[in-house]
Amino acid sequence: MIDWLACALVRVIGGLCCLLPPAVAVWVGEQFGQLAFFLQPQRTHIGLLNLRAAFPGAYDPSAARRIIRACYRQLGAGFMELLRLPVMDRAYIDRYVTIEGRVHFDEAMTSGRPVMFLTGHYGNWELSSIVAALNGYPIVALARTQKTLPKLYQLLISYRESKGCTIVHKGGAMKRLIAALDQGRPVGIVGDQASRQGILVDFFGRPALFATGPFELAHKKRAVLLPAFMHRVRGPYHRAVVEPPIEFGDAGAEDAAIRQGVERFADALARHIRQEPSQWLWMHKRWKHTPAKRVLVLSDGKLGHLKQSLAMVEALRASHAQMTHDVVDIRYRSSLARGLAFLWSWWAPRGAGATACLRSTLTPESAHALLSRYADLIVSCGAATLPANVLWSAANRAKSVVIMNPAPLPLGRFALIIAPRHDQLPARPNVVQTPGALVNRMLEEQLRQASEALQRHPQFRGHEPMSHRHPVIAVFIGGDTVDYEVSPAFAEDLIHDVMAAAAILNGWFLVTTSRRTSPAVEQRLTTALARVPRCRLLLLAHRDSMNGTMEGMLGSADLTLVTGESISMVSEACASGRYVVVVEPPRRRAHDGASTKHQRFLQDLDDDRYIRLTPSGELAVVIERLLTHREPAKRLDTFSTIRDAVARLL
Repeated sequence: MIDWLACALVRVIGGLCCLLPPAVAVWVGEQFGQLAFFLQPQRTHIGLLNLRAAFPGAYDPSAARRIIRACYRQLGAGFMELLRLPVMDRAYIDRYVTIEGRVHFDEAMTSGRPVMFLTGHYGNWELSSIVAALNGYPIVALARTQKTLPKLYQLLISYRESKGCTIVHKGGAMKRLIAALDQGRPVGIVGDQASRQGILVDFFGRPALFATGPFELAHKKRAVLLPAFMHRVRGPYHRAVVEPPIEFGDAGAEDAAIRQGVERFADALARHIRQEPSQWLWMHKRWKHTPAKRVLVLSDGKLGHLKQSLAMVEALRASHAQMTHDVVDIRYRSSLARGLAFLWSWWAPRGAGATACLRSTLTPESAHALLSRYADLIVSCGAATLPANVLWSAANRAKSVVIMNPAPLPLGRFALIIAPRHDQLPARPNVVQTPGALVNRMLEEQLRQASEALQRHPQFRGHEPMSHRHPVIAVFIGGDTVDYEVSPAFAEDLIHDVMAAAAILNGWFLVTTSRRTSPAVEQRLTTALARVPRCRLLLLAHRDSMNGTMEGMLGSADLTLVTGESISMVSEACASGRYVVVVEPPRRRAHDGASTKHQRFLQDLDDDRYIRLTPSGELAVVIERLLTHREPAKRLDTFSTIRDAVARLL
């Protein structure tokens, strides 16, 4: 009954459309299409995701929605033109359709070879076969059977075939297509969709499946294969663009020739889509089976947090070689805006209102960078990035990964949580605990190369290359935190102990500071080390180029000395496989006997023999003992801990 009623309704609408002027009929179709935009939110969402994936960073949410809405309007207009086929004739085509590349069309039709036209779901692709038919070349077109409303589908097929076209359907269609080519009839195929079969070629920066059937047929029959695309100019006016033919290479290299043909068609289709994005059918899951995944890393501006997120990316890449990633800085308009974002992300179900919330709470630059990007997975580290992770992963239907305790947000909001053991999170399927902060693998060859690069730094002192004849101590000095104070006096005492150890061992030492190190501490270090020959390098974060400093110093060192206020700095030192001595800076306030999270972190690493937690007065003795006795150093490997967990995410 529904099928019969749909047929009757379409006949009535089609009859009325035939009475309307073409421009009015197209306008009515556009309004129906715009209605469908609002009535099909799931398809609209797919279109927005595809658009962001194809044009990363190009369109903000408003611009993207305008393009998808225009796409729906285009589809509605095309449907009305299909219903007006009974009154279309050659004069109509001559008036409303211009043909670019007509020479390619004419040369193909007079070549004496079989001819195949290949198009995509672009513009009013249905009109392409009608244009050819009314120019005297009725096409045999391949179509997919629609089983939902069979009577209505047959009615629409009769409209298309009324102009001389012949429609064949998948499933036994190959024989009819071959017969048509043998009879000299041109064949038309829409070639931009594929199910699980086909080959993967690059399409907007990601591998996408394209069916090889049209290219295999063209190669086998030695046919002229012409890409053709129908652009809607305005209203009922169209521009048919016939591309130069796709030529195949050596007939003996069939697989290579077919791949080359598919790639040329994909490039041509992408070129037309870039010209007018609103004319392609974005609402299809075009990259459903792509092996390439996209990861979005959210940064709060803290280098330690970013390094942990990038370590997560490397763990993902170990199981997904074609994975790519982007980094977006998360900046809020104000502290109040940040609070509102936290409140909304904690309360909102499934990311409802995510776009509006992020657009109103983030700075314009940060909002555009985030909301114009697609992701299969979103990774963040640090509290400031949590609302953006929760909301935008829900809006993208992406997996969300957070590094460190995501409090105050519930653990269930994230697909995976990588947290250090000292955070003491409850055991859950989505929680993976690590002994320290998440750090990347440090391969010896990479550390060696970083060491060689560091020795070419303008601040490097002396011409004699460092070698194992002189033990090297790398010193990493941090800065003030809520719990610790790195004062000039503390830094000076630490350097004196290092100088004493270096003198006893006939060794050298390298010193660097962090972004949190105060100017007063850096000034004290500059004064104390100005004329110390055993200090081969002093790099100050607020003055010198720091690219690769951590890796270069670790690669150069036999032992590292780290101030204990930085969890990420201590963890990176432990991952290097060097001896690690940690000294706690003076605490700002006393605690009531219970150990702090930071103290638990240091004590756990000390108990596991990753570090030697040492009071400042005993540094010289501990350093001398470690570098004299040379006991095996233990390497912290958080990468292996998370590798299996993250492999299941994508």
